[in-house]
Amino acid sequence: MKNTRYIKRFGFTLMVFFSTNLFAQTGFDGNAFISLLGKEATSIEMKDLKANCHCEMANDAHYLSKAGVELILKDDLLSEIHLYNKSAVYGNFTGKLPNNLKFGMASGEVKQLLGKPVVSYNNGYCEFEFSTYIVSCWLEGGKLNQVGVAAK
Repeated sequence: MKNTRYIKRFGFTLMVFFSTNLFAQTGFDGNAFISLLGKEATSIEMKDLKANCHCEMANDAHYLSKAGVELILKDDLLSEIHLYNKSAVYGNFTGKLPNNLKFGMASGEVKQLLGKPVVSYNNGYCEFEFSTYIVSCWLEGGKLNQVGVAAK
């Protein structure tokens, strides 16, 4: 979404664009990550995402960040985003998570929020299917510590 503002200065009217997106100063909007799935690696949205998350390329299809973000591409399109809580490798994501999830939630809270998982394992991994994407959750010690969103 873009907002347009007109400012009069020195007899001129300037048109200024203010962008409201997932990189707002107040933090990331976790649901905006879902809208990035399927974007081309060279798109403006991907460039912004990589820059704002301080992602470094591991290879052509894999970007890593110490800000708790991992990006995975398939066929030059963003196919998965993983968000980590206090990971030794990826760091700590401090923004808002998709679907109103919060790190530290118990399994029951996650299921109450997202519904019945389509996949669930005893090791703390579960997947929830939505119309255009899948949310994966890892629970360590019974608490949510990793969230992934993937294109269907």
